[in-house]
Amino acid sequence: MAKEIFDKSKDFEKLKKQVARANKAIERIEKKYGEDSWGVNRLYNKLDDELVKGITKTGKIRLNKNMSDAQLKAIEKATKNFLEHEKTSTLKGIKGVIKEVKTSLKGTLGDEAHKITDAEINKLYDLVEDKDKRITTESIGASTIWTTLTEAKEKYESGDSTFEDIDTYYNLVEKRGDIQLSEDDKDFLEEIYLKYFNRT
Repeated sequence: MAKEIFDKSKDFEKLKKQVARANKAIERIEKKYGEDSWGVNRLYNKLDDELVKGITKTGKIRLNKNMSDAQLKAIEKATKNFLEHEKTSTLKGIKGVIKEVKTSLKGTLGDEAHKITDAEINKLYDLVEDKDKRITTESIGASTIWTTLTEAKEKYESGDSTFEDIDTYYNLVEKRGDIQLSEDDKDFLEEIYLKYFNRT
C-alpha cells in the first residue's frame, strides 16, 4: 500500500496550529501595512488556486479534514515556508526590509526618500523582488525601478501628467539604467507601474 503524502490522524492537529499561527501573522502584517504585503501575497498565490483552494473569501487560510491529502500537504508546505522566513512573516523582519530599501533609495533620492511610506515600500519590494521576475529586475536594476516609480508617483499626485504616457516611463528607465528594454522588460515594468498606482 502506498504511503499517504499527508497522515491526517498524525499530522492534522499540528497543521491546524501551524495554520493558526500563519493566520495570526497575516492579520498583524495587514493591520500594519495593508493587504498588499510583502510575503503574504506570495503565500496566497501558492494556496489560492483550483487545486488547493486554500484561501477563504475573507483572506484566511482555509483548513478542514475533508480536504484531500494533496491539498493539506500544499498548505503544510506553504505555511511552513512562510513562517520560517522572518522577512515574510514578522513585523520585525518586514521593518528590516523597509530599512534596507530606504537606504538603497536614499542613494539616488537623497532626503526625498523619507517621503515614501512604509506601506509603499512594502508593496514595491514585493513587486520588484518577485523570484519569477528576478532576471528582468537584475538586468534593469532594482534601484532604477524604485527611483523611477517614486518619481512618477510624486509627479502624478502633484498633477503633472508627464508619466501618463507609459513610453515616458520606459524611456526614463532606459536612460537611468543605460539599457535597451525588451518587450518582456516593458511588460514587467508596466505590470509594476499599474499595480503601484492601483490602476489594476
